[in-house]
Amino acid sequence: MLEIVWHGRGGQGVVVASSILGTAMAIYEGKLAMSIPGFGGQRRDAPVIAVTRVDDIPIRRRDLKADPDYIVVFDDSLISVAVSGLRPDKPRHVVVNSTKSARELNLAGWEKLTIVDAASIATQVIGSPIVNTVMLGIFAAATGLARLDSVKKAIADVVPAEIREKNIAGTEAGFEAVQN
Repeated sequence: MLEIVWHGRGGQGVVVASSILGTAMAIYEGKLAMSIPGFGGQRRDAPVIAVTRVDDIPIRRRDLKADPDYIVVFDDSLISVAVSGLRPDKPRHVVVNSTKSARELNLAGWEKLTIVDAASIATQVIGSPIVNTVMLGIFAAATGLARLDSVKKAIADVVPAEIREKNIAGTEAGFEAVQN
């Protein structure tokens, strides 16, 4: 089973991104997937976590405890929380929204690391610093776990019609940022 753990702040779309990836994997990639949000009655900007699990067999676990294969961080101030306590022997891919370098983020030792300024892309393409769909494009390009087309179709399934096209454009821009 693959586990993707999403870290961000309330209002950044962490839970929606996890749900969109689960939809993409389950409906368009032929896998079984589950998205588990982890938040309570927090306010905007409070730390939020979500876990997406993907497998070929039924997924029975519904808790937030994870040993992630992929870590996606929407707010670089949460890096220490995102990577603390992880087993050092398991290779993981960390995807971060940041303008900082790996050294500045204390991630210089990570073998699989993708850092992209998703906030700038989101502001430019979508017109808002909400980075969830841009990060989905970045994640798809960096990991190859989901095809861009699958993610775009899942966005069309999940995102309200009035913001759908901008979010699909944001996903494409995030994907292209990694490809270039």
